[in-house]
Amino acid sequence: MVNRRILLVKSIFEQVERNIDSLVTDNADWTACASKHQLQAAREGKLKLSFFDKDVPEEWIKNIRGKKILCLAGAGGLQAPLLASAGAKVTVIDISNKMLDKDREISRNENLQIEIVKGNMCDLSMFDDGCFDYIINPPSLMYIPKLNVVFKECYRVLNKGGIFIMMAPNPINYVCDYIDDENGGYYKAVHKMPFYSKDYDNSDWIEYGHTMEEYLGGLIECGFFINGYVECQMDDITELYFMTRAVKSS
Repeated sequence: MVNRRILLVKSIFEQVERNIDSLVTDNADWTACASKHQLQAAREGKLKLSFFDKDVPEEWIKNIRGKKILCLAGAGGLQAPLLASAGAKVTVIDISNKMLDKDREISRNENLQIEIVKGNMCDLSMFDDGCFDYIINPPSLMYIPKLNVVFKECYRVLNKGGIFIMMAPNPINYVCDYIDDENGGYYKAVHKMPFYSKDYDNSDWIEYGHTMEEYLGGLIECGFFINGYVECQMDDITELYFMTRAVKSS
């Protein structure tokens, strides 16, 4: 039974990797690299990390020069090059080689020192305990079946007082379906949480909708305390994202 479960999880992540690779091939908006202007601004002490149409609060990432930062499932030539340009010691881990290729290219072209690791965010065993000052995780937890596996690993590899900045979709993204009608359509709450895309769709796309209890409660259960929270509402009323700043307490 255990071996069967391991094989199932492995096949899920293999499919997720193929899905992310395909988005890179199709030039999805969020796979765009940092611009020359953004990189130069970071070098000049004006680092900005995007959170959709907002930025990560400046006070969350101040004084990062010389800090050891893990970009968790954070490849794509954006966060890691910007942080490295700002003087941080950056490692990026991602399941998608095509996303990592973007970091390889931009680090080579801009002469940036970035450690690039292909791997799964659920398994950070290649990193020692307490070896990072920051972990920055752009939206990616919707590809993970069990969040506590990730949170425990993040807690382990952060040093005492280390900061975990996590971005994720609010559950409302998964609760509602769009209903088209003669009046222009509307959204209807039809799905219970947690959500698994394969329960409703036979396509190859795999995605998990987690509850706020899983997100915030999971962080607290692992030993983090949360001292920052930001939301970003997109044009679509059900497309709501949030970002937390959590600190390793001991």
